[in-house]
Amino acid sequence: MAAGMDDRTTRVLRHIVEDYIATAEPVGSRTISKKMGQSLSPATIRNIMADLEEAGFLAQPHTSAGRVPTGAGFRYYIDHLLARQALARGEMDQLHRAAGEGNGPADELVRQVSRLLSNLAHQASVVVVSSPEQQVLSSVSLMRAGVERILLVTVMRGGWVQHRLIEGEPDITGDELEKISAYLNELAEGRTLLQLRSRILTELGKEKARYDRVMGRALTMGAKALADAAPGEVFIEGRANILEQPEFAEDVHRLKRILRAFEEKSVIFRLLDRAMESRAIQVSVGLENTVEELPDISVVASGYRQGASSVGSIGLIGPVRMDYSRVIPLVEYAASLLTTMFEDR
Repeated sequence: MAAGMDDRTTRVLRHIVEDYIATAEPVGSRTISKKMGQSLSPATIRNIMADLEEAGFLAQPHTSAGRVPTGAGFRYYIDHLLARQALARGEMDQLHRAAGEGNGPADELVRQVSRLLSNLAHQASVVVVSSPEQQVLSSVSLMRAGVERILLVTVMRGGWVQHRLIEGEPDITGDELEKISAYLNELAEGRTLLQLRSRILTELGKEKARYDRVMGRALTMGAKALADAAPGEVFIEGRANILEQPEFAEDVHRLKRILRAFEEKSVIFRLLDRAMESRAIQVSVGLENTVEELPDISVVASGYRQGASSVGSIGLIGPVRMDYSRVIPLVEYAASLLTTMFEDR
């Protein structure tokens, strides 16, 4: 039916979706007739609703109830009928101020923007930061952290900082540590952690590394410190907004399942994974989610970048009944703002 949906049918579908988004209640034919200025009678609208239900765009929860949009109904609405709301100047100013307040550490920047995004959309906000393996390094330094311990500090161009302990290094002098640090820093120039690890292993195989004590020690320590891949980070704000959604508040088991998912970093990564590499906003409705256990939520997410590199993604998680006309431009603007902030670092 989608290909041949006429103007009258699409208008009925749009009104049903938008009324359901606003009320979370099944929508009746009389309500739609009033919204359309009674240009169509309730009986005519009931026939259109029946056709939309048969085509899979609507469902009727109970025999005596009105209709609710299905995932397919929401998808058609998003792809063909959605009218995006323009952000108010005050909202854009608030997001800029939040980004400015996070002008220090990178994690504080994304927290501030994510917190405000959650408040503006009244949904849970999630920020995913890609693994440091994929981010370009700004500097590498070593410092003694104990008799036998050396601390490796890596700073990414976006401002993210990683610490790794190297055990069993008791006999390195302060002068040697400084030279090793300078050598590793030179190797790290313009490389990601993954590329630095590869370069270290290549240099270790060269004959010069066997005869130059400082170089050999630097490469051995670097290989040891970077042997394990570091995971990415997840920041979540506004979990309480999930509790306030009527479809979740009335179903404790469903609510528990969603809140448990927020505790698992791997689940959040899977939910926002597609947005990480894409330059376009990603909207996953219900069953479209990459996490099969969460068929009753929607995810609106967009990646943010630093130059050609993807740094992560930011998104909103809420019921399938989210107000997409509002949350899509909000997420797009927040992602664009993070890209600008990371470009300037």
